Amino acid sequence: MRKNKMMRAASGLLVAVLLSTCAISGTFAKYTTSANGTDSARVAKWGFTGGSTITISDLFKNTYDTTVKSSTDVIAPGTTGSAEFGFTYGGDGSVTAPEVAYTFNVSTDGSSCDQPIQDNANIQWKLDKGEWGTWDQLIEAIKALDGNNLNDRYEPNTLPTAFNTPGANKHTVSWQWLFDTSGEGEGAQDTTDTDMGNANKLAEVKLKITVTATQID
Repeated sequence: MRKNKMMRAASGLLVAVLLSTCAISGTFAKYTTSANGTDSARVAKWGFTGGSTITISDLFKNTYDTTVKSSTDVIAPGTTGSAEFGFTYGGDGSVTAPEVAYTFNVSTDGSSCDQPIQDNANIQWKLDKGEWGTWDQLIEAIKALDGNNLNDRYEPNTLPTAFNTPGANKHTVSWQWLFDTSGEGEGAQDTTDTDMGNANKLAEVKLKITVTATQID
């Protein structure tokens, strides 16, 4: 009997201890530390677009009014032509230039002009509103649109000086083959022109312009 009373007393004491422990644990705080971090980004703007097509295909033609007609593009005394080209920046928003550093190059690699055309003083060339000059002067003027600084770094948020109007800035290549209207009869230049038109291999000219912007580290 006494043993049963002791067991009941022990059980009661255990229950009391458990209840007391639960009550105490519910009233005390604990250490807790929390840290949080976040970041986000978007792609840096480039802006030079695939629409930057150098279209000079209409510089030379196969027909000039009613005076010259051919099955292929030609130049002849008394003819003239011109074509525009540009390099489009298509960026929108508050930033109006690339957000990365880059180099900028204007090249005429692939262009060619046979010597008889270069040597003919009546065949003249110019860029934009410059003076009429030689083929070599035209080529140098086109290449100079990049500042002749192929390795120079354009800083972020800047545009090339020669193409600094987003989506608009263009340049014009022009040529002319002067026609003798003096009425003084055949002269030395007439002979030169005639010889060019009667050559076994007719002289040819080709202009190719390539503009390239390249991101750098």
